[in-house]
Amino acid sequence: MTNVITAAYGAWVSPLTVEKLTSHSPVGFSQLRTCGANLLWVESRAHEAGRRVVVRYIDGSTSDLTPPGYSVLSRVHEYGGVAYCTSEDTVYFVNGDDQNIYAQSINDPDKVVQITLSGASERFADPVYDRIGNRLICVRESHVGDDEPVNDLVAIDVQNGEIARLYQGHDFYAHARLAPNGNKIAFLAWDHPNMPWNGTQLYVMTLRPSVGDASIIAGGQTESIFQPEWLSDDKLVFCSDRSGFYDLYLFSSEGTYVIAADEREYGHAMWQIGSTQYAAINDTLVLACPDQKELTLVDSFSGMSTPIESGAAGYRDIVKFRNGFAFCQSNMDETNVIRIRDEFAGESRTIKNAGESPINTAYISRPETISFAGSNSEEVHAFYYAPKNPEFTAPRGERPPLLVQAHGGPTSSTSPSLSAKIQFYTSRGWAVLDVNYSGSTGYGRAYRDRLLNEWGNRDVQDLAAGVRYLIAQDLVDAQRVAISGGSAGGYTVLRALTTTNVFKVGASHYGVADLRALADDTHKFESRYIDQLVPSDELDERSPINHVDDLSCPVIFSQGLDDKIVPPDQSRVMFEALKTKGIPTALFMFEGEPHGFRQLETQITCLKGDYYFFSRVFGFEPVGIDESALAEAETAHMANL
Repeated sequence: MTNVITAAYGAWVSPLTVEKLTSHSPVGFSQLRTCGANLLWVESRAHEAGRRVVVRYIDGSTSDLTPPGYSVLSRVHEYGGVAYCTSEDTVYFVNGDDQNIYAQSINDPDKVVQITLSGASERFADPVYDRIGNRLICVRESHVGDDEPVNDLVAIDVQNGEIARLYQGHDFYAHARLAPNGNKIAFLAWDHPNMPWNGTQLYVMTLRPSVGDASIIAGGQTESIFQPEWLSDDKLVFCSDRSGFYDLYLFSSEGTYVIAADEREYGHAMWQIGSTQYAAINDTLVLACPDQKELTLVDSFSGMSTPIESGAAGYRDIVKFRNGFAFCQSNMDETNVIRIRDEFAGESRTIKNAGESPINTAYISRPETISFAGSNSEEVHAFYYAPKNPEFTAPRGERPPLLVQAHGGPTSSTSPSLSAKIQFYTSRGWAVLDVNYSGSTGYGRAYRDRLLNEWGNRDVQDLAAGVRYLIAQDLVDAQRVAISGGSAGGYTVLRALTTTNVFKVGASHYGVADLRALADDTHKFESRYIDQLVPSDELDERSPINHVDDLSCPVIFSQGLDDKIVPPDQSRVMFEALKTKGIPTALFMFEGEPHGFRQLETQITCLKGDYYFFSRVFGFEPVGIDESALAEAETAHMANL
């Protein structure tokens, strides 16, 4: 039996090396679809520079459909979403490089035909195949000159690529879905200044025998609608948060009524077009994943709910498949998987996992769900990960350093699924606090709306309160607290470092530093978002870039040079200001990376850079990582370290 070594927290030797992360890079799963006996999904592959590939499962085996040179990726709203659909024997997909739509034979994958010739000035998302018209119906985003892009709902002839507009007049569209007989279509629309989780409208429009007027059946300026799905030609299920939670409703000729309302979230904030959380099984039954924590069968006639499965960290992308169903599942101690159940009464089985776990389960720190009093003494939710490495123990009385994570959005959320980054730290003797601060989705509308006009205040206060809670529980070292976040989370990091003294070092990944610059120079989807998060007369006051004099702790910045959402200059300016002040700082700039790092090399360099930087600040020996190992980044600068 191996002797347990006594060593300081942060000095533990972890089996989760950077080399293992590189060789066991997981893929991401999304967009499950069925086509006859085929189950299809999209894999995002960091080891292929972020390329996205449609994968086919049939008769117990999987194979790639998308040939080399193509990547299935929509850039509508910059964040994209569903980027393909199928007919009986064809996959229609949006190609990432040129944003055109291509047709690919399922039975002859080498046969790829370009349908649209619009170029990157026109982008498409969430297509559905209209069998009767032999056309695709999808969201289009047109970019012309310096004007704001125009979004509409269009039909594309798959034979000649001709595009006909079906509906226009709103700023945004999403989730167009054809009724089974093809005679009607449901879709979502909303307008500035709303985001889709603030207020959307659900339309039903007649297509045949002729295109008729579109009627609003639910939603409005203060009611968010999510994921319309047809159960039959005259039954439409959808989510509404009119009660304060995303409940399930049914619309039919008899009216609209709720079928599942239990203060759980059957929907979520729609950052990506076409994202789903339930599926129609037949003309009565809906298979849903409330709070993404279990699978539940909902009878739309009786309102009865029957639990089917639970125990995972998250369920999503459910689809009906043959006589059962398929879904994506995330777990606390293994990589993400795709599972199917051949019969409802049977057992689920894994058909694809995202890759071999880079760490043995004995070393995995499993999260503890905690809550504490945050800003305004209101309850805040988080996941706490304790240090975990069976080969090491810390000296008596020592408390571990803490890494606090701020998720992006800010109207997004974090989950307890296995994270290599978190385990990278916990297996080295760190504690990690992953916080769903006020404004996070998943806890009802009131929780989400806490951040209105309060971005940069309540989120920061919640994170600081979480640290104080752990200190009061004698779980962490108050003098060794780091904070990390990306995008909106990066802003929260910088805001926390300029307004509190709780955090001793920070890492900002493509984070917002200048709110006014962001308001003046960002993409259409979020161009009015900041108006609801920060009052216009407080943009300068809440911008970290204007409070560099209040920043007295080290910060490392990581930024993609192709970022269209947060301009790279924001990171540069902050780095130069800290460098001039003599504060330890570092800047990594990555060629070819947009908002959110997609390439494996970038992700690994970012993780190594943060860990090396934190270790130097806190006086640890960053085992296996030194400054020379970070020189591989396209542009890497360190100062005063």
